[in-house]
Amino acid sequence: MGYFCFGPMGYTAKAIANYFLAHYGKKGISPLKLQKLIYIAHGWHLAIQEKPLVDDEFAEAWQFGPVFPSIYHEFKSFGSNPIPANERAKELRSDFNQEPPVFTWETPMIRENDKETPALLDRVWEVYSKYTASELSALTHQEGTPWHTVWNENPGMKNMHIENDEIKKYYKRLSEQRNDNGET
Repeated sequence: MGYFCFGPMGYTAKAIANYFLAHYGKKGISPLKLQKLIYIAHGWHLAIQEKPLVDDEFAEAWQFGPVFPSIYHEFKSFGSNPIPANERAKELRSDFNQEPPVFTWETPMIRENDKETPALLDRVWEVYSKYTASELSALTHQEGTPWHTVWNENPGMKNMHIENDEIKKYYKRLSEQRNDNGET
């Protein structure tokens, strides 16, 4: 049985990954594509809801774009191959209130009563799934993106956080540009 993630509204990156894998894994999602889908969903959630979608870690600026480290480490063994559709990210939970302490592996999931998050994730899939992992990576590398700014302001630095405020500003600008162009 899955557990419900911390925070009043946000989720772990693994819960978001598990949603994409559970609903769209049969279409073939590589670890790199999964990273970008989670990041894009996180960006749109920040712009629309004014709150982080992923609240257990920051996106980091890595060579191939924004990365949630827990997702990288969970799925790196698949390389550039699709993650099997039945694969799910797991988290080790501990209960130190018991004697001896109890440790269990759990599967983070989206809360059952949450209707907004699945709607957003489905929309992100609808719009962005047509792009390859490389194309999504290129999209996040464009000049003026939060990744581009952090990566270029900190040459040679590793694991630099991409601040949620910067991601939110960027996706709000994207939203305004789309609205100005008459797009939905």
